[in-house]
Amino acid sequence: MKHSIFKSFLRDLETHKKDQDLSTEQQYHITCWKTCQAVFTALDKLEIAKECIKHAYKYAPKEHLVPDYIEYHIENYLIRSRSVYDRVLIFTNSLCDIGKSKEQVKHKLIIGHPKVKSCGLVKLIEAINEECNTYREVRNGVVHHDKYQNNELAWVHAAVKAKYILDGEIEKIGITTENINANIMNIISLHVSDFDKNTMMINQLISVFLDSANSIYDSHIEQKYK
Repeated sequence: MKHSIFKSFLRDLETHKKDQDLSTEQQYHITCWKTCQAVFTALDKLEIAKECIKHAYKYAPKEHLVPDYIEYHIENYLIRSRSVYDRVLIFTNSLCDIGKSKEQVKHKLIIGHPKVKSCGLVKLIEAINEECNTYREVRNGVVHHDKYQNNELAWVHAAVKAKYILDGEIEKIGITTENINANIMNIISLHVSDFDKNTMMINQLISVFLDSANSIYDSHIEQKYK
């Protein structure tokens, strides 16, 4: 997804000249462009995370490591879904010319700032926050308690470990390779489908947010620098 706000950035960036000190307005152009681009980079990484889940079984060097690779890429999506919102906050800091460093930018600081409120961005930002927080409890479990917990994935972990220990002769414990493969594909399919819906909603909400941001960007330049 790209947005028309980048046409506004390009329009202004093309007025910059090489080997010339940047004015305050030009610094504003660059900061807004870079921090907005970071939002889209975070969205792109969500797509990459989903692709990695789809093909996790291909990346594992050995069969008994497949569940670990699936788990890793699921955890990657869970963590990165939150990072999108962090980038939105940093962009808002630039857009509204709040002047805080990236390290200082926090949810309460941004949504409580008078400039953000006066621009009418609070509800749009909070909607993005809510969607990016869909997996908050699960993500916190990953960050603070070591790993992603899922019963179906735990079964696959146990099954492939048994196959490895038994040197492939798992029929004796009532499991087949087909059972394992079917469960692996089911786990991948369910997670990717769920994450697809989450990503789609995040993209839609960010698009609406950027519609307003585009107008705010142009108005800010017109009012402050013209």
